Amino acid sequence: MKSRTNLFLLISFLLAASLTAWFYYQKGHNVGDLTADPEIDGEFQVCDEDKIPNYYAIGTHYQGGKKAIKAEILNDLENLEFQEQGNISLRFIVNCHGETGRFRSKSTDLEMKKIPVDEARLDKIKNRVRQLNKWNPAKNDHATYDSYYVLNFKLRDGRIVDIF
Repeated sequence: MKSRTNLFLLISFLLAASLTAWFYYQKGHNVGDLTADPEIDGEFQVCDEDKIPNYYAIGTHYQGGKKAIKAEILNDLENLEFQEQGNISLRFIVNCHGETGRFRSKSTDLEMKKIPVDEARLDKIKNRVRQLNKWNPAKNDHATYDSYYVLNFKLRDGRIVDIF
């Protein structure tokens, strides 16, 4: 009888430990995390790889807001010509030092179906966003944080007409 009790306790402990490890992993690794890729991300470093929340959850912002972003870069990007109509979503990380990196993009048409966009044009958009230098990472009394940020580029009549 004692051996059955010990076996039951051992199995219960192993199950509890496995579930705890799985929950911990799930909490720290969310859908949509931008995995580092040295080939495309270069030397960009985050301060805490395990904690990168979204900008709207912790207060990361650009000085002057999205209006300032639009004012700084829209004129430079309006001359790019596209065959498509839709949106380009550019997701990236603002690290705890206010630097940007790990740029990833997704392009959709007006019906939200994925569309291909010329890589050279996407690179021009990424490079122009990379030049923005007034990022304010989220802070509290104890630390400064990395976070994800998203900019959307509206494509109409073959041009970028809005950034939101």
